[in-house]
Amino acid sequence: MIRIAVALGQLGWALSHWWKRQDQFAWFTSYLADRQLIEPSRIILALSAAMVTLVPVVVLIDADLTTSLLAMLIASIVVGSGLSLMWVLFPWPSPARSRAWVCVCDVTILVGSLAQYKTLGGLYGCAAFGLVGGYIAFFHGARLLAAHLVFSLASASAIAGFILADDGAATSSVAVGIIQAVLIGISIPVATQFLMEALASDAAAAELDTLTGVLNRRGLERALDRLNSMDPDNVHGLAVIVADLDNFKEINDRFGHRYGDRVLAEIATRLRATLGVSGVVSRIGGDEFVVADSLRWTEPMRLANQVLHTISTTSDPPVTASVGVVHLTGRLPGHRSLMTTVLFTDLADAAMYEAKRAGGDTVRTRSHDYGAAVTGDPSPSPRPAQWPH
Repeated sequence: MIRIAVALGQLGWALSHWWKRQDQFAWFTSYLADRQLIEPSRIILALSAAMVTLVPVVVLIDADLTTSLLAMLIASIVVGSGLSLMWVLFPWPSPARSRAWVCVCDVTILVGSLAQYKTLGGLYGCAAFGLVGGYIAFFHGARLLAAHLVFSLASASAIAGFILADDGAATSSVAVGIIQAVLIGISIPVATQFLMEALASDAAAAELDTLTGVLNRRGLERALDRLNSMDPDNVHGLAVIVADLDNFKEINDRFGHRYGDRVLAEIATRLRATLGVSGVVSRIGGDEFVVADSLRWTEPMRLANQVLHTISTTSDPPVTASVGVVHLTGRLPGHRSLMTTVLFTDLADAAMYEAKRAGGDTVRTRSHDYGAAVTGDPSPSPRPAQWPH
Protein backbone atom coordinates (compact mmCIF):
# COMPACT_ATOMS: atom_id res chain seq x y z
CA MET A 1 0.00 0.00 0.00
CA ILE A 2 2.81 2.39 0.86
CA ARG A 3 4.46 1.69 -2.48
CA ILE A 4 1.20 2.39 -4.36
CA ALA A 5 0.66 5.61 -2.41
CA VAL A 6 4.21 6.76 -3.18
CA ALA A 7 3.78 5.88 -6.85
CA LEU A 8 0.51 7.80 -7.07
CA GLY A 9 2.09 10.79 -5.34
CA GLN A 10 5.01 10.79 -7.76
CA LEU A 11 2.64 10.38 -10.72
CA GLY A 12 0.59 13.33 -9.51
CA TRP A 13 3.71 15.47 -9.21
CA ALA A 14 4.87 14.41 -12.69
CA LEU A 15 1.50 15.26 -14.24
CA SER A 16 1.39 18.61 -12.44
CA HIS A 17 4.92 19.40 -13.58
CA TRP A 18 4.03 18.35 -17.12
CA TRP A 19 0.91 20.53 -17.19
CA LYS A 20 2.91 23.59 -16.12
CA ARG A 21 5.42 23.04 -18.90
CA GLN A 22 5.78 26.18 -21.01
CA ASP A 23 5.92 26.42 -24.79
CA GLN A 24 9.48 25.46 -25.77
CA PHE A 25 9.50 26.43 -29.45
CA ALA A 26 12.09 29.21 -29.07
CA TRP A 27 14.36 27.11 -26.85
CA PHE A 28 14.23 24.01 -29.03
CA THR A 29 14.74 26.06 -32.22
CA SER A 30 17.87 27.60 -30.68
CA TYR A 31 18.97 24.14 -29.54
CA LEU A 32 18.72 22.84 -33.12
CA ALA A 33 20.34 25.94 -34.60
CA ASP A 34 23.34 25.82 -32.26
CA ARG A 35 23.91 22.22 -33.32
CA GLN A 36 23.52 22.88 -37.06
CA LEU A 37 20.33 20.80 -37.20
CA ILE A 38 17.76 23.29 -38.51
CA GLU A 39 18.11 22.32 -42.17
CA PRO A 40 18.05 18.55 -41.51
CA SER A 41 14.96 19.13 -39.36
CA ARG A 42 13.27 20.88 -42.28
CA ILE A 43 13.82 17.85 -44.48
CA ILE A 44 12.57 15.40 -41.84
CA LEU A 45 9.44 17.44 -41.15
CA ALA A 46 8.71 17.90 -44.86
CA LEU A 47 9.10 14.16 -45.50
CA SER A 48 6.93 13.27 -42.50
CA ALA A 49 4.13 15.56 -43.69
CA ALA A 50 4.47 14.15 -47.21
CA MET A 51 4.17 10.56 -45.93
CA VAL A 52 0.94 11.44 -44.12
CA THR A 53 -0.39 12.90 -47.38
CA LEU A 54 0.29 9.59 -49.10
CA VAL A 55 -2.47 7.90 -47.03
CA PRO A 56 -5.40 9.62 -48.80
CA VAL A 57 -3.54 9.31 -52.11
CA VAL A 58 -3.44 5.52 -51.75
CA VAL A 59 -7.10 5.43 -50.72
CA LEU A 60 -7.99 7.50 -53.79
CA ILE A 61 -6.63 4.81 -56.12
CA ASP A 62 -9.31 2.21 -55.55
CA ALA A 63 -11.92 3.84 -53.35
CA ASP A 64 -15.57 4.05 -54.36
CA LEU A 65 -16.54 7.45 -52.93
CA THR A 66 -19.39 9.87 -53.34
CA THR A 67 -18.71 13.26 -54.87
CA SER A 68 -18.59 15.03 -51.49
CA LEU A 69 -16.28 12.46 -49.93
CA LEU A 70 -14.05 12.55 -52.99
CA ALA A 71 -13.84 16.33 -52.71
CA MET A 72 -12.90 16.02 -49.02
CA LEU A 73 -10.17 13.51 -49.85
CA ILE A 74 -8.71 15.66 -52.63
CA ALA A 75 -8.80 18.74 -50.38
CA SER A 76 -6.84 16.89 -47.69
CA ILE A 77 -4.24 15.84 -50.28
CA VAL A 78 -3.81 19.40 -51.57
CA VAL A 79 -3.56 20.95 -48.12
CA GLY A 80 -1.26 18.17 -46.89
CA SER A 81 1.07 18.75 -49.81
CA GLY A 82 1.17 22.46 -48.96
CA LEU A 83 1.95 21.66 -45.32
CA SER A 84 4.88 19.57 -46.49
CA LEU A 85 6.23 22.18 -48.92
CA MET A 86 6.00 24.88 -46.24
CA TRP A 87 9.08 23.48 -44.51
CA VAL A 88 11.10 23.66 -47.73
CA LEU A 89 9.91 26.90 -49.34
CA PHE A 90 9.35 29.23 -46.37
CA PRO A 91 11.61 30.44 -43.54
CA TRP A 92 11.67 28.59 -40.25
CA PRO A 93 8.31 29.39 -38.64
CA SER A 94 7.56 31.58 -35.66
CA PRO A 95 5.88 29.99 -32.61
CA ALA A 96 2.48 31.33 -33.72
CA ARG A 97 2.88 30.00 -37.26
CA SER A 98 4.00 26.66 -35.86
CA ARG A 99 0.84 26.40 -33.74
CA ALA A 100 -1.25 27.34 -36.78
CA TRP A 101 0.51 24.56 -38.74
CA VAL A 102 -0.50 22.09 -36.01
CA CYS A 103 -4.14 23.18 -36.17
CA VAL A 104 -4.29 22.92 -39.96
CA CYS A 105 -2.64 19.48 -39.81
CA ASP A 106 -5.23 18.23 -37.32
CA VAL A 107 -8.13 19.45 -39.42
CA THR A 108 -6.59 18.02 -42.60
CA ILE A 109 -6.11 14.58 -41.01
CA LEU A 110 -9.68 14.65 -39.73
CA VAL A 111 -11.05 15.55 -43.18
CA GLY A 112 -9.00 12.80 -44.84
CA SER A 113 -10.16 10.26 -42.27
CA LEU A 114 -13.82 11.29 -42.51
CA ALA A 115 -13.66 10.73 -46.26
CA GLN A 116 -13.14 7.03 -45.40
CA TYR A 117 -15.63 6.84 -42.54
CA LYS A 118 -17.31 3.69 -43.88
CA THR A 119 -14.10 1.65 -43.74
CA LEU A 120 -11.40 0.89 -41.21
CA GLY A 121 -9.09 3.07 -43.32
CA GLY A 122 -10.67 6.11 -41.72
CA LEU A 123 -9.82 4.81 -38.26
CA TYR A 124 -6.30 3.82 -39.20
CA GLY A 125 -5.84 7.26 -40.74
CA CYS A 126 -6.26 8.70 -37.25
CA ALA A 127 -2.85 7.21 -36.41
CA ALA A 128 -1.41 10.19 -38.32
CA PHE A 129 -2.43 12.32 -35.33
CA GLY A 130 0.50 10.66 -33.56
CA LEU A 131 3.00 12.36 -35.89
CA VAL A 132 1.51 15.77 -35.17
CA GLY A 133 1.53 14.96 -31.47
CA GLY A 134 5.20 14.03 -31.68
CA TYR A 135 5.94 17.39 -33.29
CA ILE A 136 4.06 19.20 -30.51
CA ALA A 137 5.96 17.19 -27.90
CA PHE A 138 9.25 18.45 -29.28
CA PHE A 139 8.39 22.06 -30.04
CA HIS A 140 5.50 23.13 -27.80
CA GLY A 141 4.04 22.77 -24.32
CA ALA A 142 1.61 20.55 -22.44
CA ARG A 143 -1.54 22.59 -23.07
CA LEU A 144 -1.28 22.46 -26.85
CA LEU A 145 -0.48 18.76 -26.65
CA ALA A 146 -3.49 18.15 -24.37
CA ALA A 147 -5.80 20.00 -26.77
CA HIS A 148 -4.43 17.98 -29.67
CA LEU A 149 -4.94 14.69 -27.81
CA VAL A 150 -8.55 15.56 -26.98
CA PHE A 151 -9.20 16.49 -30.62
CA SER A 152 -7.60 13.32 -31.98
CA LEU A 153 -9.43 11.03 -29.52
CA ALA A 154 -12.75 12.69 -30.29
CA SER A 155 -12.10 12.29 -34.02
CA ALA A 156 -11.19 8.59 -33.68
CA SER A 157 -14.24 7.94 -31.50
CA ALA A 158 -16.57 9.66 -33.97
CA ILE A 159 -15.21 7.70 -36.93
CA ALA A 160 -15.43 4.45 -34.97
CA GLY A 161 -19.09 5.26 -34.26
CA PHE A 162 -19.76 5.87 -37.97
CA ILE A 163 -18.16 2.55 -38.89
CA LEU A 164 -20.16 0.60 -36.31
CA ALA A 165 -23.39 2.33 -37.26
CA ASP A 166 -22.83 1.42 -40.91
CA ASP A 167 -22.12 -2.23 -40.02
CA GLY A 168 -19.09 -2.05 -42.24
CA ALA A 169 -16.79 -3.88 -39.86
CA ALA A 170 -16.87 -6.18 -36.87
CA THR A 171 -16.82 -4.68 -33.41
CA SER A 172 -13.53 -6.43 -32.63
CA SER A 173 -11.85 -4.90 -35.68
CA VAL A 174 -13.04 -1.43 -34.71
CA ALA A 175 -11.83 -1.95 -31.14
CA VAL A 176 -8.39 -2.97 -32.41
CA GLY A 177 -8.29 0.11 -34.63
CA ILE A 178 -9.16 2.38 -31.71
CA ILE A 179 -6.51 0.76 -29.52
CA GLN A 180 -3.87 1.24 -32.22
CA ALA A 181 -4.89 4.85 -32.79
CA VAL A 182 -4.80 5.57 -29.05
CA LEU A 183 -1.42 3.88 -28.55
CA ILE A 184 0.17 5.75 -31.43
CA GLY A 185 -1.66 9.03 -30.90
CA ILE A 186 -1.12 9.29 -27.13
CA SER A 187 1.79 7.13 -26.01
CA ILE A 188 4.30 8.46 -28.56
CA PRO A 189 3.69 12.19 -27.93
CA VAL A 190 3.45 11.89 -24.15
CA ALA A 191 6.58 9.71 -23.92
CA THR A 192 8.40 12.11 -26.23
CA GLN A 193 7.50 15.11 -24.09
CA PHE A 194 8.67 13.40 -20.91
CA LEU A 195 11.95 12.60 -22.67
CA MET A 196 12.17 16.21 -23.81
CA GLU A 197 11.84 17.31 -20.21
CA ALA A 198 14.86 15.18 -19.31
CA LEU A 199 16.71 16.40 -22.40
CA ALA A 200 16.04 20.03 -21.55
CA SER A 201 17.33 19.57 -18.01
CA ASP A 202 20.44 17.70 -19.10
CA ALA A 203 21.15 20.13 -21.95
CA ALA A 204 20.81 23.12 -19.67
CA ALA A 205 23.25 21.57 -17.22
CA ALA A 206 25.72 20.27 -19.81
CA GLU A 207 25.90 22.61 -22.81
CA LEU A 208 23.66 25.63 -22.23
CA ASP A 209 24.28 28.75 -20.20
CA THR A 210 21.47 28.80 -17.65
CA LEU A 211 21.19 32.61 -17.61
CA THR A 212 21.03 33.36 -21.33
CA GLY A 213 20.00 30.06 -22.92
CA VAL A 214 22.84 30.08 -25.47
CA LEU A 215 25.77 27.67 -25.44
CA ASN A 216 28.31 27.63 -22.64
CA ARG A 217 32.01 26.88 -23.14
CA ARG A 218 31.45 23.13 -23.37
CA GLY A 219 28.60 23.58 -25.82
CA LEU A 220 30.70 25.97 -27.92
CA GLU A 221 33.51 23.43 -28.12
CA ARG A 222 31.16 20.79 -29.46
CA ALA A 223 29.46 23.23 -31.84
CA LEU A 224 32.82 24.29 -33.34
CA ASP A 225 33.75 20.66 -33.77
CA ARG A 226 30.47 20.08 -35.62
CA LEU A 227 31.20 23.04 -37.90
CA ASN A 228 34.61 21.53 -38.54
CA SER A 229 33.24 18.07 -39.32
CA MET A 230 30.63 19.50 -41.73
CA ASP A 231 33.35 21.19 -43.80
CA PRO A 232 36.68 19.57 -42.86
CA ASP A 233 38.50 21.21 -45.77
CA ASN A 234 37.20 24.63 -44.69
CA VAL A 235 36.49 25.51 -48.30
CA HIS A 236 34.68 28.75 -47.49
CA GLY A 237 36.57 29.77 -44.36
CA LEU A 238 35.39 30.16 -40.78
CA ALA A 239 34.87 33.36 -38.77
CA VAL A 240 34.93 33.34 -34.96
CA ILE A 241 34.13 36.52 -33.02
CA VAL A 242 34.90 37.21 -29.38
CA ALA A 243 32.89 40.13 -27.98
CA ASP A 244 33.70 41.44 -24.49
CA LEU A 245 31.36 44.11 -23.10
CA ASP A 246 33.19 47.36 -22.35
CA ASN A 247 31.19 49.13 -19.65
CA PHE A 248 29.14 46.34 -18.21
CA LYS A 249 30.44 46.80 -14.65
CA GLU A 250 29.02 50.32 -14.67
CA ILE A 251 25.62 48.89 -15.64
CA ASN A 252 25.74 46.44 -12.73
CA ASP A 253 26.92 49.11 -10.26
CA ARG A 254 24.28 51.61 -11.35
CA PHE A 255 21.22 49.43 -11.88
CA GLY A 256 22.03 46.24 -9.98
CA HIS A 257 22.99 42.71 -11.01
CA ARG A 258 19.41 41.66 -11.72
CA TYR A 259 19.12 44.32 -14.42
CA GLY A 260 22.56 43.33 -15.69
CA ASP A 261 21.42 39.71 -15.99
CA ARG A 262 18.42 40.82 -18.07
CA VAL A 263 20.74 42.79 -20.37
CA LEU A 264 22.96 39.72 -20.87
CA ALA A 265 19.94 37.55 -21.64
CA GLU A 266 18.60 40.11 -24.12
CA ILE A 267 21.98 40.41 -25.85
CA ALA A 268 22.12 36.63 -26.21
CA THR A 269 18.59 36.52 -27.65
CA ARG A 270 19.33 39.24 -30.19
CA LEU A 271 22.64 37.71 -31.22
CA ARG A 272 20.84 34.40 -31.77
CA ALA A 273 18.30 36.17 -33.99
CA THR A 274 21.07 38.02 -35.85
CA LEU A 275 23.01 34.84 -36.63
CA GLY A 276 19.95 32.96 -37.88
CA VAL A 277 20.04 29.21 -38.35
CA SER A 278 23.61 28.81 -39.57
CA GLY A 279 25.68 30.42 -36.82
CA VAL A 280 26.70 29.59 -33.26
CA VAL A 281 26.27 31.85 -30.23
CA SER A 282 27.74 31.22 -26.79
CA ARG A 283 28.55 32.96 -23.53
CA ILE A 284 31.84 31.72 -22.15
CA GLY A 285 32.40 34.24 -19.37
CA GLY A 286 30.62 36.82 -17.26
CA ASP A 287 30.20 39.36 -20.07
CA GLU A 288 32.03 37.64 -22.92
CA PHE A 289 30.23 36.20 -25.93
CA VAL A 290 31.56 34.09 -28.80
CA VAL A 291 29.93 33.97 -32.23
CA ALA A 292 30.97 31.65 -35.06
CA ASP A 293 29.74 31.04 -38.59
CA SER A 294 30.91 29.55 -41.85
CA LEU A 295 31.85 32.19 -44.41
CA ARG A 296 29.73 30.30 -46.89
CA TRP A 297 26.82 32.33 -45.52
CA THR A 298 28.40 35.63 -44.54
CA GLU A 299 31.67 37.61 -44.52
CA PRO A 300 33.80 38.62 -41.52
CA MET A 301 33.28 42.40 -41.77
CA ARG A 302 29.54 42.10 -42.10
CA LEU A 303 29.28 39.59 -39.27
CA ALA A 304 31.48 41.64 -36.93
CA ASN A 305 29.57 44.85 -37.53
CA GLN A 306 26.27 43.03 -37.03
CA VAL A 307 27.48 41.77 -33.64
CA LEU A 308 28.74 45.22 -32.67
CA HIS A 309 25.49 46.90 -33.69
CA THR A 310 23.32 44.26 -32.02
CA ILE A 311 25.07 44.67 -28.67
CA SER A 312 25.14 48.49 -28.76
CA THR A 313 21.38 48.75 -29.43
CA THR A 314 20.21 46.26 -26.83
CA SER A 315 19.92 48.34 -23.68
CA ASP A 316 19.51 51.91 -22.48
CA PRO A 317 22.02 53.17 -21.46
CA PRO A 318 23.82 51.36 -24.27
CA VAL A 319 26.45 48.71 -23.69
CA THR A 320 29.37 48.67 -26.12
CA ALA A 321 31.74 45.84 -26.90
CA SER A 322 35.33 45.18 -27.89
CA VAL A 323 35.17 42.73 -30.76
CA GLY A 324 37.98 40.46 -31.89
CA VAL A 325 37.58 38.46 -35.08
CA VAL A 326 39.51 35.38 -36.19
CA HIS A 327 39.33 34.52 -39.89
CA LEU A 328 40.42 30.91 -40.37
CA THR A 329 41.43 29.45 -43.72
CA GLY A 330 43.00 26.15 -44.72
CA ARG A 331 42.10 22.68 -43.53
CA LEU A 332 41.07 22.82 -39.88
CA PRO A 333 42.71 20.41 -37.40
CA GLY A 334 40.63 17.27 -37.04
CA HIS A 335 42.57 15.59 -34.23
CA ARG A 336 41.77 18.07 -31.46
CA SER A 337 39.21 20.69 -30.53
CA LEU A 338 39.39 24.14 -32.10
CA MET A 339 39.01 25.53 -28.58
CA THR A 340 42.50 24.26 -27.74
CA THR A 341 44.21 25.48 -30.92
CA VAL A 342 45.79 28.80 -31.85
CA LEU A 343 42.23 30.00 -32.51
CA PHE A 344 41.58 30.97 -28.90
CA THR A 345 44.95 30.80 -27.20
CA ASP A 346 46.81 33.18 -29.54
CA LEU A 347 44.32 34.92 -31.79
CA ALA A 348 40.83 35.50 -30.47
CA ASP A 349 41.75 36.98 -27.11
CA ALA A 350 44.60 38.99 -28.64
CA ALA A 351 42.29 40.58 -31.20
CA MET A 352 39.65 41.35 -28.58
CA TYR A 353 42.13 42.93 -26.15
CA GLU A 354 43.58 45.04 -28.95
CA ALA A 355 40.09 46.38 -29.61
CA LYS A 356 39.66 47.10 -25.90
CA ARG A 357 42.98 48.97 -25.73
CA ALA A 358 41.82 51.06 -28.67
CA GLY A 359 38.96 52.34 -26.53
CA GLY A 360 36.34 49.70 -27.12
CA ASP A 361 33.28 49.80 -29.36
CA THR A 362 35.48 48.74 -32.25
CA VAL A 363 36.67 45.68 -34.15
CA ARG A 364 40.09 44.12 -34.56
CA THR A 365 40.83 41.02 -36.58
CA ARG A 366 43.42 38.28 -36.89
CA SER A 367 43.74 35.76 -39.69
CA HIS A 368 45.23 32.32 -39.60
CA ASP A 369 45.95 29.85 -42.38
CA TYR A 370 46.08 26.30 -41.04
CA GLY A 371 47.56 25.23 -44.35
CA ALA A 372 50.60 27.43 -43.62
CA ALA A 373 50.88 25.94 -40.15
CA VAL A 374 51.01 22.42 -41.55
CA THR A 375 53.84 23.26 -43.96
CA GLY A 376 56.28 23.88 -41.16
CA ASP A 377 55.36 27.01 -39.23
CA PRO A 378 53.41 25.79 -36.21
CA SER A 379 52.71 29.29 -34.86
CA PRO A 380 52.55 31.78 -37.70
CA SER A 381 52.40 35.42 -36.71
CA PRO A 382 48.84 36.75 -36.69
CA ARG A 383 48.14 39.60 -39.08
CA PRO A 384 46.20 42.40 -37.39
CA ALA A 385 43.81 44.71 -39.15
CA GLN A 386 41.16 47.26 -38.25
CA TRP A 387 37.69 47.33 -39.73
CA PRO A 388 35.42 50.34 -39.74
CA HIS A 389 31.96 50.01 -38.23
